[in-house]
Amino acid sequence: MPKLPVRTIVLFSAVPWDGVFARPQQLARGFVANGARVLFVEPSASLLAPLKRRELAKHPFGSSPRFTEDALAVVTPPLALPGGYAARAVNKLNQAYLARFLRRALRELGWRPTAVLTHLPGTADFPAPWPLAYDCVDDHAAFAELSPLWRRETVLAMEQDLLRRARCVYASADALVKHCQRVRPDTRYVGNGAAVAHFATAAKGKTGASGLAGPVIGFYGGLGPWVDVSLVCEAALLAPDLSFLLIGPIELGLPWPKLPPNVHHRGLTPYRELPRYLADFDVALIPFKDTPVTQSVNPIKLYEYFAAGKPVLVTSLPELTRWEGLVYPFSTAEELIRRARAALTEEPTLAAKRQAVAAQHTWEAKVREMEDLMRVHGM
Repeated sequence: MPKLPVRTIVLFSAVPWDGVFARPQQLARGFVANGARVLFVEPSASLLAPLKRRELAKHPFGSSPRFTEDALAVVTPPLALPGGYAARAVNKLNQAYLARFLRRALRELGWRPTAVLTHLPGTADFPAPWPLAYDCVDDHAAFAELSPLWRRETVLAMEQDLLRRARCVYASADALVKHCQRVRPDTRYVGNGAAVAHFATAAKGKTGASGLAGPVIGFYGGLGPWVDVSLVCEAALLAPDLSFLLIGPIELGLPWPKLPPNVHHRGLTPYRELPRYLADFDVALIPFKDTPVTQSVNPIKLYEYFAAGKPVLVTSLPELTRWEGLVYPFSTAEELIRRARAALTEEPTLAAKRQAVAAQHTWEAKVREMEDLMRVHGM
């Protein structure tokens, strides 16, 4: 019987490998665990990036692939022209340059791609003929409100072309499924999940990693404009007996309020260490603002919090309130505190119910579902 060729997936990520550990990294690891090779392509930074952040001046843009584990290589593309999501012509130039760079990287590895999985609408103009799948995890056009270098109309046009080009399409939230189905009625809902075994260790009891005494209300993740840090600070002032812990990198240029004495910030924390901090959370927190961006977000951290059995305070967004009975919705600082105190005295049986939900949303199951659909489409 002839030996089947090794599947090689080129994965275009919206986040760098060493950034906040999110869906792209989890999928890459899952594909490798199932026998594929993965070239993880970090998002392109613009030529302006080193001017805004001095530490990037020595960053290895355009360097050779580096292995993070067997069969999983990561590449950092060369710097790109700014404005690719505002002007289509600029994006086409950037994508042509990226394709040239990736062909060279693949030759170095001796790999031949069998599929592309992208999270980026700009891939619509990627000039290689490799079979392509689109994994829609954000309302990309909504980010035009956050950046002067994005134009909503340009991003929407790119995404529509990408939807037509892709052999198969996934979406991570109900709102995104409906969005994609306008062009691709066959869009498959594949929600986010958790590395359940990794985060279940946080249910064993406090580790002291946070260094905080008293009840701890905790959040981890990227601290961008969608996180309502001001509301958290307002709530903290109402409850000096509670400690609030925010873990994660602050987006460059984001206005940052003066934190009350009982609000503590820790920067980017390695993924392997997150369960130690989660173990110290008495109540977990997802304080997202209600914006076009967050209306279509399905937070991975919710399933990770559930894997640890933690009660979760959430703002009233569709992908969060769907878990009514297992989460504590709030919309004001006063309500946040009331809900937090209720969570601190909840029925112990709720922890097991949350863990049961997490067990149904493993990354292993998500990867299998995505791979099955890719195979149906000859990928």
